[in-house]
Amino acid sequence: MDGTNGLKETTRVPTPAASNKPESNTPESTNTLSVNVFTAPGKAMVGERPKPFGEALAFDPITSTLIFGDYDAVLVDTMGTVSEAEALAAWVALHNRNLETIYITHAHFDHFYGLSILLDRFPGARAIATPEAVNAMQMSFTPVVERLARRMFPGQVATKLIPPQPYANDTFTLEGYELRIIKQGRTDSPDSTSLYVPSIGLIVAGDVVYNQCRIYVGDTTPESRKNWIADLDRLAALNPTMVIAGHKKPGAPDSPSTIQETKRYLQDFDRLQKTAKSEQELFDQMTELYPHWVANQSWLMFGFPGA
Repeated sequence: MDGTNGLKETTRVPTPAASNKPESNTPESTNTLSVNVFTAPGKAMVGERPKPFGEALAFDPITSTLIFGDYDAVLVDTMGTVSEAEALAAWVALHNRNLETIYITHAHFDHFYGLSILLDRFPGARAIATPEAVNAMQMSFTPVVERLARRMFPGQVATKLIPPQPYANDTFTLEGYELRIIKQGRTDSPDSTSLYVPSIGLIVAGDVVYNQCRIYVGDTTPESRKNWIADLDRLAALNPTMVIAGHKKPGAPDSPSTIQETKRYLQDFDRLQKTAKSEQELFDQMTELYPHWVANQSWLMFGFPGA
């Protein structure tokens, strides 16, 4: 259904009724965990596209995921702009759960620049990421990157930018259910992670998986793409029932098949990059192979403008 400011909400499982939380640290209900996905559509950026082909300069659709039980909730990623983060905060509040934890999957600023807005709305929540991801995020707090972001999204980058706290453990819990952090190294960014919830077969994949959305290969190498493909195989080996990509076409199902579709895109890019006679030929060939995928901007293939 349509959410605030045109942002999209996809409900995957029914929301259990809220009640007063009993004194217990173990699953106290026969209900399992539930999950909802918030998808913000693609948005324009100020500036010129880096290549003279492809769609106008824009940013691809992005997701945040709420995992919740009868009383408490965990939010994965917090969007990048003020309007997105404010709409996300309002959407989270509609679930009437205590937001315990905010988990950030990786160091790209579109996944955590909205963190201060979420923490202002939910001051009791803790915000965490792996120590490696927190370290990689420091670049996004440098003047050069902040200026770039504020130039491309005027008036839409939060005044207060804060990182999550480093979290060294591999697991944390939600109403007694285990959530596992999967460290995956270099995918579309350094020190990527996914979050696995075994009790419901859920993987919140961050940017390790894309769903019918052009993949950011512009900051990769043949070697890093090999690592990325190996990470996808690791996720597939978990036999998930639901996989939520960090970027996806609004309305696309959160299917486990997205793991193999991401892998196939990377393999096709590797294959065609070796034979294409020009950047535009490579771009056109990938467009022909994936005509219905969204975010057909050239920077996703050839690098972020100004970076």
